Amino acid sequence: MKLSKKKLEGLKEVLKAKDEALLAVGNLEMRKVHFVSEAMQAENLFQEIRAELQGKYGEDVQVDLQTGEIENASNDLKKA
Repeated sequence: MKLSKKKLEGLKEVLKAKDEALLAVGNLEMRKVHFVSEAMQAENLFQEIRAELQGKYGEDVQVDLQTGEIENASNDLKKA
């Protein structure tokens, strides 16, 4: 007993489409891992800069990202 050629071709097409979809999902997951890693690196760098600024200007320091103006400096280095 055999499948008809038409059924066999249909089965092959469905399995090929499934494999391609799974491959695409795998590729997307790899890209996701890459971007998550980049985000973590950026977060680590931000935390280093934040700690540096807090050490220099105090825990509540805020920086206006448009102007670079330092706000809420709580120590003697307000005008450094």
